Amino acid sequence: MEQTLPVKVYEMDFLADLMDNSELIRNVTLCGHLHHGKTCFVDCLIEQTHPEIRKRNDQDLCYTDILFAEQERGVGIKSTPVTVALPDTKGKSYLFNIMDTPGHVNFSDEVTAGLCISDGVVIFVDATEGVMLNTERLIEHAVQERLAVTVCINKIDQLILELKLPPTDAYYKLRHLVDEVNGLISMHSPDENLILSPLLSNVCFSSSWYSICFTLGSFAKIYADAFGDINYQGFAKRLWGDIYFNPKTRKFTKKAPTSSSQRSFVEFVLEPLYKILAQVVGDVDTSLLRTLDELGIHLTKEELKLNIHPLLRLVCKKFFGEFTGFVDMCAQHIPSPKVGAKPKIEHTYTSGVDSNLGEAMSDCDPDGPLMCHTTKVYSTDDGVQFHAFGRVLSGTIHAGQPVKVLGENYTLEDEEDSQIRTVGRLWVSVARYHIEVNRVPAGNWVLIEGVDQPIVKIATITEPRGNEEAQIFRPLKFNTTSVIKIAVEPVNPSELPKMLDGLRKVNKSYPSLTTKVEESGEHVILGTGELYLDCVMHDLRKMYSEIDIKVADPVVTFCETVVDTSSLKCFAETPNKKNKITMIAEPLETGLAEDIENEVVQITRNRKKLGEFFQTKYDWDLLAAHSVWAFGPDATGPNILVDDTLTSQVDKALLGSVKDSIVQGFQWGTREGPLCDELIRNVKFKILDAVVAQEPLHRGGGQITPRPGESSLLPSSWPLLA
Repeated sequence: MEQTLPVKVYEMDFLADLMDNSELIRNVTLCGHLHHGKTCFVDCLIEQTHPEIRKRNDQDLCYTDILFAEQERGVGIKSTPVTVALPDTKGKSYLFNIMDTPGHVNFSDEVTAGLCISDGVVIFVDATEGVMLNTERLIEHAVQERLAVTVCINKIDQLILELKLPPTDAYYKLRHLVDEVNGLISMHSPDENLILSPLLSNVCFSSSWYSICFTLGSFAKIYADAFGDINYQGFAKRLWGDIYFNPKTRKFTKKAPTSSSQRSFVEFVLEPLYKILAQVVGDVDTSLLRTLDELGIHLTKEELKLNIHPLLRLVCKKFFGEFTGFVDMCAQHIPSPKVGAKPKIEHTYTSGVDSNLGEAMSDCDPDGPLMCHTTKVYSTDDGVQFHAFGRVLSGTIHAGQPVKVLGENYTLEDEEDSQIRTVGRLWVSVARYHIEVNRVPAGNWVLIEGVDQPIVKIATITEPRGNEEAQIFRPLKFNTTSVIKIAVEPVNPSELPKMLDGLRKVNKSYPSLTTKVEESGEHVILGTGELYLDCVMHDLRKMYSEIDIKVADPVVTFCETVVDTSSLKCFAETPNKKNKITMIAEPLETGLAEDIENEVVQITRNRKKLGEFFQTKYDWDLLAAHSVWAFGPDATGPNILVDDTLTSQVDKALLGSVKDSIVQGFQWGTREGPLCDELIRNVKFKILDAVVAQEPLHRGGGQITPRPGESSLLPSSWPLLA
């Protein structure tokens, strides 16, 4: 972490003014497959805004790779926020809060943490590799988070310098990539109007290595600046698709004037780009200087002596200028915090938007009650303290302000998971350095000191008094599951307390990491993959506990399920023998578990809509469709509890009085199955009969909760799912 602030092209007062204008703020997450150029792209933005920061010795700057492990491995491990002011094509400046995320699938939990506080996402696609499996997963995840989606097709230089494709073939390749991304979006998004196209300015092209970035509009602006008297916006609309330029009539047509005519994108965009790259790489003696002069590019003698790669980067930077096309794309297609606040709150806040607090967040009101959603905690360099990172949804957070920190388990009925803390310092994060500020208004991202102690993963920060109606933001919903498990213990048993403290800290640091103690007394860590756990153990040993730790061989967690219906009706009696519940277990219909996990169907829907879904899509009968009690082990769990009792046989009022206890027992039971205490998946539990005691004392939660479901499991064929 840099101790002194580097020189920027703008003053801090200018940055502060932009922070106060939420309409000029864009909160964006950059995500894409591994090594598709996200970090290198951010490097270009850092160089553009920090004149003293430059690439050295023909190597990537990797400004957002802060950790030593990231620099050694050459792969991002943590998502890193960067706040910079960037101008668009017209010179209007915007404040960009950018989250650079890891591309490795093991670290997709870091992407989730970034998406949750962003209003839009830029999907990076390598022009040569194309859409990869992780790209598809990220597109689906962004659509599920209801974010505005844009695309940056990166590394277009490799189509020319490595694949050596002719310009026409390069156009076909780029068009195919756009069509492929659109196909994936249409597959996962219910919004038929969500279409990506260079003509709509929600697709940009770039080569981060050579400082190239443009949209059709920004490229047309280059022509307008060079030749003048050109409506560059109208020109840009004719630079994609089957459109040709007729040099005789000086008009664009949809029909090729001659058999050798090139599409307008090839003629006006790709061919000039090919010529620039070929001219510099080929180094055709005196013709290079003449070509550069024609383009208005003037180089000194020292610059002309540079090696090929630095020279080409310099030429491209002078020709394409700043990354204004990227700013245009984000400003036009990613909503500001003020515009995007209401859909963001509806998706992430556990309460409605109709209250005074909901209205303040929906309006992104800096004068409203404080509500801040933190999704990450970052440790200090010494690993002793943590700083919470999140987004201010309403109000303004001040340094030294007392706040109430609400944990993930906080409810209005149970306020145990909350603490009053005092905010320490506040910062705006720019990767390797932080800018200290006194206050941060609604719509901005903020790094907060002094509130981390009660935070496990995420938290809601609000005012300590006068805001009693405040509820929490929903926990992060990851698109990967921690399925690799390792057991750890200190080499020196006396250092167990140090290891436990280290486990607590490393659990904070990694969003989807799970640490727990098995019944055997083993301390286990669950992560998404081998690389993920390797990084976790590095941090645990070197940063957080600083002791030697033994690790057992990794094992894969399982899920338990059933493959057919229970052969017998099974019942369970409460310890006092006054309550008896009869149940069976059977497999869910194909695809239903996935629909629940992807929130295609939600248990919070009203009963009528929920019933219609099960009747129309899965052909359930009317009684079962309207008798769904719960999903388990949580609201998006892949198991269902159904009340299949008949009114003529069961007292529904008495059964309803113990519903909460039965649901609690069902959710506990599906969290730990009967075979090996692993998660249950793809099972429908049906309550067939119930005998419930008349006296409330005899049907309390202590009697009912531990029993439901236990006896209905084993009479089914009960395999393990890897």
